[in-house]
Amino acid sequence: MLTSALIGSVVALCMWLPPIIHFVSGPLGPLVGGCVGGSRTRATPCRAAVIGLIMGLFMVAPVAGLVLLGSMADISFLPQGIHSALAYVGVVIVVYTGAMGTVGAAIGGRLALQQAAKEGADAVAGRSAPTR
Repeated sequence: MLTSALIGSVVALCMWLPPIIHFVSGPLGPLVGGCVGGSRTRATPCRAAVIGLIMGLFMVAPVAGLVLLGSMADISFLPQGIHSALAYVGVVIVVYTGAMGTVGAAIGGRLALQQAAKEGADAVAGRSAPTR
């Protein structure tokens, strides 16, 4: 599960990279990353919750780094309230990543389990599974 959560977190971070479309792909990143991680492990709902929680924990380091960088920068035209709000935004991002990662892992796990059940039923019935 740790590897799946790490893969999901990397996918979520990578979805912030493309310019212009990152306004759409960035917020969906944890959902897609969770789906990738959940389908990789065929996650049950309990495992999906753990994957989402670990994804949120993996986001602590990048978010803390950005908050620290933002608070250390000497930007005189921003009021002090903005600097203190960065920590709250960081907490929201971590919680959002955990929640969306959980939902994505549950969806991905469910799809993977359905696919495995279908392939198992096809094998029992004597039909060959479709090749990709």
